[in-house]
Amino acid sequence: MTKYYVYIIRCEKWKGGTYQKDLYYTGMTSNVKKRLAEHKSGVKSNWMQNNNISPKDLVYVEFVGTDYFITLRREKQIKQMSLKKKLEMIDIYNRNI
Repeated sequence: MTKYYVYIIRCEKWKGGTYQKDLYYTGMTSNVKKRLAEHKSGVKSNWMQNNNISPKDLVYVEFVGTDYFITLRREKQIKQMSLKKKLEMIDIYNRNI
């Protein structure tokens, strides 16, 4: 049975060779280590490629379960959160690992 996870990666936004800000990419996968390695090796999401985003750190992982569609809903829920809420969630997660 496949296990699904939602993850957040801290990314850097570059424009014209100048660092602009941190961004947070949310995704879902059944293999967090493999997916992070793919992001870092250039197998990025379309969003990262289209916006010149560089993945840096895995900052949040949440095991959702074995249902793909429930995981998809959770990913969407996190993507719709405000940055403030995401940062609070990331902070709580990192205090507990």
